[in-house]
Amino acid sequence: MTSRLHRIEITNFKAFRQFTLEPEGRHLLIYGGNGSGKSSLYWALYTFLQSARKSQGGIKKYFDPTPENEEQLLNIHEQSEPAPRDGSIALTFREQTTKIDTRFEISKNNHGTFNHPFVLKGDLASDFITYRFFFGFSDFRHSTPSNIWRLFEKEILPFCVSTGGKNPLTCWNEIESAKPNPLGTPGIAGAANYDYFHRKTADFASMLASMVDTISTQAQHFYDSHFAHDDQAKLSLQLIASGPISSGGNQGEFRFEKPKIQFGIQIDDGNPITRPQSFLNEAKMTQIALSVRFAASLVNLHESDLKLLVLDDLLVSLDMSNRMKVVEILLSNQFEGYQQVVLTHDLGFFREFERCLGAHRNEWYCVRLKGTAREIIVAINEKNDLQKAEEFLAGFQLDEAALSLRKAAEKLATRYRELLDRKSLPSGEFFTLTENLRAARNKLLAELPFALYEKVLKCTPKAHLGFLLPSNEADIDAVAELQAAEKGILKAQRRRLRQVITDDQTNVLRRIELIDDILACTGRVLNPAAHAGDPPIYEAEVINALSLIQQLEQDVTP
Repeated sequence: MTSRLHRIEITNFKAFRQFTLEPEGRHLLIYGGNGSGKSSLYWALYTFLQSARKSQGGIKKYFDPTPENEEQLLNIHEQSEPAPRDGSIALTFREQTTKIDTRFEISKNNHGTFNHPFVLKGDLASDFITYRFFFGFSDFRHSTPSNIWRLFEKEILPFCVSTGGKNPLTCWNEIESAKPNPLGTPGIAGAANYDYFHRKTADFASMLASMVDTISTQAQHFYDSHFAHDDQAKLSLQLIASGPISSGGNQGEFRFEKPKIQFGIQIDDGNPITRPQSFLNEAKMTQIALSVRFAASLVNLHESDLKLLVLDDLLVSLDMSNRMKVVEILLSNQFEGYQQVVLTHDLGFFREFERCLGAHRNEWYCVRLKGTAREIIVAINEKNDLQKAEEFLAGFQLDEAALSLRKAAEKLATRYRELLDRKSLPSGEFFTLTENLRAARNKLLAELPFALYEKVLKCTPKAHLGFLLPSNEADIDAVAELQAAEKGILKAQRRRLRQVITDDQTNVLRRIELIDDILACTGRVLNPAAHAGDPPIYEAEVINALSLIQQLEQDVTP
């Protein structure tokens, strides 16, 4: 069974004084400017899932307003009120089959998630990725080899699956303090403590090397699948783990070295490059970091009824074309089973992501965060242009409906052209609605043999296409010189030809006619310059245009 995040309630936490959002099981695409609560939402979700494995004191500190508590995360403006609200984070999950809701809350006096199996498993299965990961991946001096252990320790290790019955994070926590004999036990017992610590260190080193090697292999595959096609030379990446290492049988001789995870690349068959941050540009480093981070998620798959993938402005270092590659990944089945939460402060990226949703639009809830930490922050539902057109039409606001239809048509025509061309349009170049529609029409025409289209299909009503070929095979059976096998092949080929004419070609013809109909109404309804003049547009024209654009949306939907 699978559960999805249905409702979010946040009170007096970071930027939020009181906030409610109801995704109702859908993925979330959220735009928010600086100070509108975007990152606060990220940390609220993260804090909630992490709370299952923390003590009551580890959660209470975030909501305790006492002056000496420096770790509280309460909203300072709410706290200045005479009677501030108590801080809390509450999430409601709905089981997809039974539709049963379960609500969990954490606050100063409520730790409803503590050791709860549903939240514990959800925490391990979920993934939180922020732009800081990519900065940490390349934030090294040009002269310093890249060692991403600290990044791995914080961002990946907590979510790694158990190996041979051992939990990697637990194993690391047991040796991370590097105190093999904390009580200073002397003699044989003390030496045994050191030996036991050395064995645990070696076990973790072996475990870490195996995990990193698996992630490295998956990262290369991910990079080759999604980012390598623009490379002028073959780029190979590799992560190599070494350590930790411990030695010595007493306090004076004891030495402990933390692990290292060296990151390097190789171009074609050249020498390894151990300082890629001095060789690659920021966009390429981000692509590699994305490959490593997503590979870690795909390798460390946990079984859970709840899986969240929360991404906070992780694409700030990429240009729009590269961002769209990542959007394609997120909309593919690569992360099937995850409920995604994508947060961005870039309105252009928000618009482009929304445009690419296409068939997935109903699976996503697109909202804008509006307000500040001083005021109440609200989530405003971002309707698409077709939804806006329907609302304007219902209110008899015909000019506004037509303008919304124009915007919808432009986005869908672009998407349709890209779908038929099987590639994205060049970034930074502008193509008009008419140009994109005609390009799509020409692509569809290319699928039809020109003579067949001009001399037969175009001149035959669609209802009569089935009569172009005999409905039975009596004429084939009447040819005595044909062998039985030859007759069978001819009959099969005739059936295929009939299907091409009546089904495949008819569908292409319908699409061409739809484009022609949309082109025909651009002058009256879909041309913004026509709305201010006389004669006015009429309701029937807008209704007809709405129907055509809705049909186009269905065709764009894979």
